[in-house]
Amino acid sequence: SGWLRLPAARLRSRLGRVPERPWIVPAAIGWLGRRVRRDWRVLELGSGRSTLWLAKRAGSVLSFEDNSYWQDRASGLLEQAGLDNAEVRSLPVRSFADEIAGLPDHSFDLLVVDFLEAPDATRVEAVRAGRDKVRPRGYLLLDDSDRPSYAEAHELLSGWRERRFTGVKDEWPAVCETTIFQSPPPASPASP
Repeated sequence: SGWLRLPAARLRSRLGRVPERPWIVPAAIGWLGRRVRRDWRVLELGSGRSTLWLAKRAGSVLSFEDNSYWQDRASGLLEQAGLDNAEVRSLPVRSFADEIAGLPDHSFDLLVVDFLEAPDATRVEAVRAGRDKVRPRGYLLLDDSDRPSYAEAHELLSGWRERRFTGVKDEWPAVCETTIFQSPPPASPASP
């Protein structure tokens, strides 16, 4: 199914007609679109078109961004749309894990892990730092989850339900994978 969309994705890219939507597998966008609600709090690691898309659907979005182009682009899109429920914070990517650690546990309905890594700052580290920030039955999205270097992220989230989406992203000439994990329900209190 992803291969069937490849020619259309390439044509849209060449014509400059890329949709203002997250740069993840399209089936994952559809799945999220049916679930994200106005009362949700979203933490996004890596901003861009997804920031606007999420801000139109969620109650609040906090986005960390290392790249000045994407920070300016996301902030500009939010301003053009008149949305004030999203904040794009400029942070060095190596500071993401420390910044996440300072946030309250179980305070986000969705954590999006989709940023350009650095040798000293990986998506696996972000998953490790962020998994406790997701509320019970909340979601963690890991883009490009089929990369072998993300195997540890899958291990860190063992016990979480996972849904894998495979397909062709806008502006990308290969089949990719986006995985959305759902955290377990709260533990039942021990009976006396």
